[in-house]
Amino acid sequence: MADVDAYWEAVRNGTDLVTELPQERRAVFGAEWDGMVTRGGYLSGAFDFDAGFFQVSPREARVVDPQQRLLLEVVWEAFEDAAIVPADVAPAAGVFVGVSGQDYRRWFTGEPSAHWTAGNGHSFAAGRISHTLDLQGPAFAIDTACSSSLVALHTACRSLAAGDCDTAVAAGVNLVLAPWTTLALDKTGALSPEGASRPFDAGANGFVRGEGCAALVLKRLADAVRDGDRVIAVVDGSAINHDGRSSTFAAPNPRAQTRLISSVLTSLALSATDIGYHEAHGTGTQLGDRIELEAIKTALAGGRLYVGSVKACLGHTEAAAGLLGVIKAALCLRHRRIPRQPHFDRLNPGVDLAGTGITITGQEEPWPPDAGDRASVSSYGMSGTNAYVVLSPAPDAALDVASDAARDAAPDAGADARPGPAVSGFAVSARAPGALRALAGRYAAHLAGTGSAGYPAFAYTASHGRTRHEHTVWVDADRPGAAIPALHAVAAGEPHPAVTVLDPAQPLPRPPAAVRRAVATLPTYPWQHGSYAVRPIGATG
Repeated sequence: MADVDAYWEAVRNGTDLVTELPQERRAVFGAEWDGMVTRGGYLSGAFDFDAGFFQVSPREARVVDPQQRLLLEVVWEAFEDAAIVPADVAPAAGVFVGVSGQDYRRWFTGEPSAHWTAGNGHSFAAGRISHTLDLQGPAFAIDTACSSSLVALHTACRSLAAGDCDTAVAAGVNLVLAPWTTLALDKTGALSPEGASRPFDAGANGFVRGEGCAALVLKRLADAVRDGDRVIAVVDGSAINHDGRSSTFAAPNPRAQTRLISSVLTSLALSATDIGYHEAHGTGTQLGDRIELEAIKTALAGGRLYVGSVKACLGHTEAAAGLLGVIKAALCLRHRRIPRQPHFDRLNPGVDLAGTGITITGQEEPWPPDAGDRASVSSYGMSGTNAYVVLSPAPDAALDVASDAARDAAPDAGADARPGPAVSGFAVSARAPGALRALAGRYAAHLAGTGSAGYPAFAYTASHGRTRHEHTVWVDADRPGAAIPALHAVAAGEPHPAVTVLDPAQPLPRPPAAVRRAVATLPTYPWQHGSYAVRPIGATG
């Protein structure tokens, strides 16, 4: 899934994204994968990277952990989606990354290169982002196993509250690149023997490993409203704790989970009835699901509460799981919908939800008017570190009016209709000529599907919500009908009377006051990928 809209469609439809192990992973270690469950929620193109965009040499790119490379691209896309140019916030921007897996180290043989330490150490996953984007606030990686990215979000919010930074990136990543962790987990009995993810279901028999990368751009709410930013949701509060001495080192502790949830609600002066949807950790193990549902009953029962887990779609994305749950919960708030929980037929027999008001739904439903207007997310690490976050909808002052208008504009508005505020045109900018052509094609397709209502926000975002790169053209068009043919010409590498090539030092026209900071959701940068990997273990020649 390349963007948030695709993610939401998969989640709301309950799409099962679990597949067989990609062939390039199996080919590297061959028979070492044999005899274990290898179905998982895998990403395609795990070794793809736009090294030229990030000014990384091919030699270095091959050594750098694909998790670090994926983080760079996804964090860049997060800034673009927020219409925030990293250079504009760099002096006070922090980076907080949840990362745990170290599979890529298994790919190396012989003596390490000069790039090995920075390419494969966890601390460099955050530091590389800050270095590349020149972000000068706090930067560190967090490893609490499965709860890493939600702990990263909690830490980022604390850093914002303390004034350590004014903008923060919270991110998480997980890739399954070698068999050893899978084998170790399989030996504990934690993995589903048939590779099926069924959180809360009576037939659940273990979790499925998954891959993912997510990044959020965060600001203090007052600052975001002041700056005219698009706000998807608000982090009301969060907390972390540890299981202490549970029954075994990796076993969850229901009392710790209950205390954690209750502590956040108390600190926010909220009751359980204020939470309408809870995105659970929900891995699909009989014991873990039962303990978690009992804790939810104790801490959150009382009103109408829906409970779900995105792991039924993606598998367990481990260090990235918490943030992927937050994004799902935030989109539930934004769209006022409760997605269906796939692979759920009959409740775990160790749990009784009768009379609690808790529902695990097998079909998509509108957010009920009698349910609380907030959502919450839990993430529990195998290390024992737990995290819990409460989200609320974006306030009216920060609603994405321009983006919604662009997305929902009636087709009969027509591409030739002129938008309300005067718009003279917009910029298209990329680091490479091929990317410039590809981005122009994406913009043309976007405008063809949105009509004229969102054009001022489109023009603003394309020109002022994107980084200015070496290759920039100005499209002189006051409406989509004039812009689309010009964009097609740019995409084809052909001249057009409405297109002007700009010198890198040439300033862009200032936007009309009526559309200043009008943000639209646009296609993100078209990466020019190459495939980079070191010689695999056992390779010859």
